[in-house]
Amino acid sequence: MGSHHACGITSAGVAYCWGSNEFGQLGDGSITSSLAPQQVAGGSSFTRISLGEWHSCGLTADGSAYCWGRNFAGQLGDGSTTDRTAPTLVAGGLSFTAVTAKASHSCALTGLGAAYCWGGNVRGQLGDGSLLDRSAPTAVSGGLTFSVISTGRETTCGVTVATAAYCWGEGGFGQIGDGTQIDRTAPTAVAGGLSFEGVSAGGDATCGWTTTGVGYCWGLNNDGQLGDGTITRKLAPVAVLGDHTFNGIDAGRLHALGWTTAGISIAWGFNGQGGLGDGTTTSRNTPVIITPP
Repeated sequence: MGSHHACGITSAGVAYCWGSNEFGQLGDGSITSSLAPQQVAGGSSFTRISLGEWHSCGLTADGSAYCWGRNFAGQLGDGSTTDRTAPTLVAGGLSFTAVTAKASHSCALTGLGAAYCWGGNVRGQLGDGSLLDRSAPTAVSGGLTFSVISTGRETTCGVTVATAAYCWGEGGFGQIGDGTQIDRTAPTAVAGGLSFEGVSAGGDATCGWTTTGVGYCWGLNNDGQLGDGTITRKLAPVAVLGDHTFNGIDAGRLHALGWTTAGISIAWGFNGQGGLGDGTTTSRNTPVIITPP
């Protein structure tokens, strides 16, 4: 899901997108919005797809990365700042195993765990030690080997093969998790010494789950999006309340979703439009079970 568009991949690897398309983010060669799925142009077979606010990126079976849509900050990674209405190859000739897009930047991991980012960098979210936008992949500094990477609004986080979590970029709400409210232009260790399996950077908050399945969140919390029973921002990880063992958490702009080893889907945070799926529009600062219709 992007801000106003969505995409999916069929079992045959064909990508389809639908929704708003004013910048070409549907990838069908047009700028015409669509209420129904439109096939992404170019004939590539995709294995992964990730959507930013107004752009989309995907990986093919050979590890090639393609992006399309809005490109004002270079978030398509093709060496330009020209919007594209169809998939364009990310520059650099790198082979990736994961790609993630959000807002105005994109990141990816190579098979050896090297992290690269491109696009907007006003808060240091590319992690290359600068505040310069990049229109082609630039290596994240520090020489870390990552197994997971996640882009947030202007923050990026990753988990290394040694299960340590690092974040970089905007930190004004504590979403870096290092105990400060300082922006970081290079990977900075999340406080607490926890062993993470995964991490998800959201709007102004970040969540992750440990190797033992305990959920933690940190950052902005005005709508209860940390799930710790408060609405007070936290500058370091705090445990998500409830006796849940997580195998995944997805942090959104103002709320988070989690799925447990028991097969239960839960959510917490802002609920003014019913995004928590519990049948109400009441925001929650502790997890509630998503109720099927």
